[in-house]
Amino acid sequence: MRKIIVAILFAFMVGQASGQNLEIRDIFKQMPDSLMPYLTQNNKLDFLDFLDSNMKAEVKNRLGGTSEMTRLSADSLSIKMNNSLRTDLFLMPLSAPVDSVSSAVVMIETFLTDSIHGQSRVSYFTPEWKKWSGVPPLSDMQQKCIQISLLQNILKKDEEIVNKY
Repeated sequence: MRKIIVAILFAFMVGQASGQNLEIRDIFKQMPDSLMPYLTQNNKLDFLDFLDSNMKAEVKNRLGGTSEMTRLSADSLSIKMNNSLRTDLFLMPLSAPVDSVSSAVVMIETFLTDSIHGQSRVSYFTPEWKKWSGVPPLSDMQQKCIQISLLQNILKKDEEIVNKY
């Protein structure tokens, strides 16, 4: 239920990133390898092809393990890199354009353990993958959605641990 509520909130808040009809899939294809060293360019393209074909989006990553894209929409995606790392990307319109940039890519990396604690790191980029020096001008609601996502990642891991026993 929490997952559905968060998905609806993000869909409502993120909306169209700009008049350019940017989609997270196009931005993901251009993501530098240095930001997601687990995956090759072919891995990224395979994820998209598999989901477009209604197949499970699972690939063998550079470390020899398995990574899976678990969600893809026009403005967000989620990848389970392995049992300890999940990466979420969100494309959000800015509340006020900065120079010629009208949207931001929010990358949330959540590091999970078998304990009840997880830790997330949030990074902000332009759609061209230039790092923001600070937090871009996002609405209060968008910032709340990011906080909800951070909390949900930790709670989801707790739920998986509890359900194991």
